[in-house]
Amino acid sequence: MTSDSTVHFRFQTPAILVGAAPTDLAGLEHCRQDWPIFAADGGLHNLLAQGLQPRAVIGDMDSIGDLGDLADNLNVIHQPGQDDTDFQKCLSAIDAPLIIGFGFLGARYDHSLAALHALASLPDGRPVILLGHDDVMVRVCGDCAFEMPIDARFSLWPLGRQSFVRSRGLAWPLDGLTFEIGKSIGTSNRVTDTYVDIQAGAGDGYVVIVPKTCWPAVLATALALAGL
Repeated sequence: MTSDSTVHFRFQTPAILVGAAPTDLAGLEHCRQDWPIFAADGGLHNLLAQGLQPRAVIGDMDSIGDLGDLADNLNVIHQPGQDDTDFQKCLSAIDAPLIIGFGFLGARYDHSLAALHALASLPDGRPVILLGHDDVMVRVCGDCAFEMPIDARFSLWPLGRQSFVRSRGLAWPLDGLTFEIGKSIGTSNRVTDTYVDIQAGAGDGYVVIVPKTCWPAVLATALALAGL
């Protein structure tokens, strides 16, 4: 077991991260088998339940159970401290152009809020996808474009304050709008064209939230945003 907050894993491919919220990992089949998989603390149990072994488990290890029961060859990165969540610890430890997270949405609502906080506090602009039971969200900094089914729900949530220059393909355009937590948000918009294009202005970034059935389209967008 390693106890070192400076440990980093570096990849040129996306990395998959599994948290402790209930998940059957539905959607994992759209990911390539050579993309590395990590567990965030208790997310290890979700992986083991599916017969999968992570590259490492990262966190403060308060949800994992008896460490002595873990396989000897499992790489355990112990990062103690309560000033950040296990999700944040993983985002700091894994250097990859795209993070895809299962098991961070749903179950406890405070954990979902903590996941949004982690996305808002990221110091870099890389995209992060989180898949829940009903929704998939992607963190975006800047412009983005999606191929979407018409009439699909399309919501935007600012990670602080975010302005928009224009949009195409939405029932309620974003042209000239500024969203800010506690003031104005963009939930429950609707797709009116198979191609949705958003030109963003200055801001802290935002998440796009769509039905989980749109997960392949979100993955394609995130790969493009990551330059992959």
